[in-house]
Amino acid sequence: MKLHKLLYIFTLIEIATFVSVPVFAQITETPSKSSQPSCRATKVDTPIFKEPSTSSNAIRILSAKTKVSLAYIPASGDKFVRIQSPTSGFIQTAVLKFCETNSSDEKPWNKPTIGNTCRQIVQPEIIIRRQPSTKGTYIITLYPNTIVYANLTTGNVVKSYKSENYIWVEIDLSRSFPGELSGNGWIVNTDLVNTPGLSSLSYCN
Repeated sequence: MKLHKLLYIFTLIEIATFVSVPVFAQITETPSKSSQPSCRATKVDTPIFKEPSTSSNAIRILSAKTKVSLAYIPASGDKFVRIQSPTSGFIQTAVLKFCETNSSDEKPWNKPTIGNTCRQIVQPEIIIRRQPSTKGTYIITLYPNTIVYANLTTGNVVKSYKSENYIWVEIDLSRSFPGELSGNGWIVNTDLVNTPGLSSLSYCN
């Protein structure tokens, strides 16, 4: 009888010991590829905060175009993200942009441009994307009569790129939507399969 009581007591001790382990100590995850550090650069002069809040203490101020290394890739809608360098802390996601790639890593559509020219949307609904692909990052939806400015290559030829049976045209977002968007985007000008003779753009009046 005493032996049964001792075994019962030891069992209770083991359960109590397991329960007393802090929750955070039991959750140990192996970082996935998406959580690995990634390069970003600041758009403007901005502070690094000690905590993910603008009311937190500012550790230091970073000047515009400073490269930072993210501790993880923030989820859509996150207002802050932790960085690992040039110092540890939190920074607002709204002030970050992707780092510029080296010329050796550039895609075929990332060659320099020398100018741009006025075009007008003539289709019911056109999407501008960050890359010349139907899977490219969505930027904005445009409607008929919207004015945009296309980039040109050497020789004043509109900068275009063929992908997925479409002819894409690069748009200067800074000039097309001053104060709202920046950089460049891509728009489908011609569907080579369904409507090969129909253009999405026309010259401005």
